[in-house]
Amino acid sequence: MNLIFLYGPPAVGKLTIAKELEKQLGYKLLHNHMIINILDDLFPFPGETQRTLTREFRLRIIEEAIKENLDLIATAGTAGSPTLFDYFTKLIQTVESHGGNFYMVHLTADKKTLLQRVEDDFRKQHGKNFGKQEMNDMLKQYDILFDKHSHKEHLTIDTRKFTPHEAAKEIISHYNLKPLADSSLPT
Repeated sequence: MNLIFLYGPPAVGKLTIAKELEKQLGYKLLHNHMIINILDDLFPFPGETQRTLTREFRLRIIEEAIKENLDLIATAGTAGSPTLFDYFTKLIQTVESHGGNFYMVHLTADKKTLLQRVEDDFRKQHGKNFGKQEMNDMLKQYDILFDKHSHKEHLTIDTRKFTPHEAAKEIISHYNLKPLADSSLPT
């Protein structure tokens, strides 16, 4: 089982790059908002209950993907508690202790870029409905937004410097992953 785990601040391009990886590799996609959007009406963001349930659901889904030997792309935001990287370590240990491969990718961009992207229509289509003011508040509130997890050596991509297609190709090349044989995507 391979798990490509993309993480970074809101509006950095996690879902956009994940969708490119999905096209190029044929892996299943578990993106952040598949879980968050279900919980949001009951336990709005930000909140400890939503954070806890999102983490528990993501972990359980990954555990089942391991059992099914299902290659997976997952995304996670870095807005949250100081225990976020402990949770990431738990995900790594869960996958690797079952013989899986955990390919971690830290996505980053500067604050100006995030503020420009936060109100993009693509984000709204996926239930990401906060704007520049909320993003500004988040940038001030969460010190961890741009931090890189130090438990495991992994790739960092500045999404200002790559198109989503190029970023996906970089991830595939860096981790020596096998793209779909019939992929007719340009290089």
